[in-house]
Amino acid sequence: MAEDRSRDRSYYRTEYVLSGRPKFFDDPVTDQLLAMITALLGEVCVLRERLDTVERLAEQRGQWQREDVDRYEPDPAAEQARDALRKGAVARVFSVLNEEIARLRHAASP
Repeated sequence: MAEDRSRDRSYYRTEYVLSGRPKFFDDPVTDQLLAMITALLGEVCVLRERLDTVERLAEQRGQWQREDVDRYEPDPAAEQARDALRKGAVARVFSVLNEEIARLRHAASP
């Protein structure tokens, strides 16, 4: 049977690692993965909402149908802009690992 911790407030207290992120698991790698997944979820949710807004506005105004999105082929300028957006998203998602690498390098330096 599980131990009753309903009266133990310290059980619910969240610890934080040096970066200021909450510590949920004993293994720091698991916390890093959780932070990365959370960052990805945030990115996906924002993108889905914005895409839905654009598609609804365009359809309401008779500018194009949602199926037109599937047929669109970007020009080089659009590809370059998309590449910059992609790199920014990757940097945000992997910032957790970059912080850890920086911390380890700092700890290893004389």
